[in-house]
Amino acid sequence: MQRTRFTADLADESIATVDIDHASGRASLYRNNRHVRTAEMPTGFTLGSERIEVAVSPYGMRRICLTRADGAQERLDPAPGTPEHWRERLSQRHPKVSRATAVGAVAVLVVNLVLLAPQLLEVVAHLSVRSDRFPPSVSPVSLPVWLNTILTVTAALAATERALTFRHHRIVDIETEGLSP
Repeated sequence: MQRTRFTADLADESIATVDIDHASGRASLYRNNRHVRTAEMPTGFTLGSERIEVAVSPYGMRRICLTRADGAQERLDPAPGTPEHWRERLSQRHPKVSRATAVGAVAVLVVNLVLLAPQLLEVVAHLSVRSDRFPPSVSPVSLPVWLNTILTVTAALAATERALTFRHHRIVDIETEGLSP
């Protein structure tokens, strides 16, 4: 899950492969299996009249797009052997299972947002650096540690599922992005 690859057929009949290293925050471009360039993400790689744009989120790819000379854009294909490729194949072979998994991931994230956000707000309000600026907050939700742990693990799995399918929504995925705007 730390590395992944995507490929695209270019207009000059060469093949571009982008190797993403999530741990280092870098993307490497290969053309016909020859290394061309490595850059910090987000980045763009210009290949003649075409351009590949790469941006990541905390749980995977946010954007990996090839812009053709005529302005048409298309997402690069996950390379075989990657988690994104496996998820794409599941979607093609078993569309009902894929839809159910996607709906389940959204449901998990929404439930987590409703149940965990008030508890997180209570913790933040009681921190010594924040207590003088904000009135004390008491969460209307109080769950046992084991249930909070299960909710956190399912949220991570749901976020991973959404990342593998290139889905992102600012509100639904807020907890997976560290509550950043």
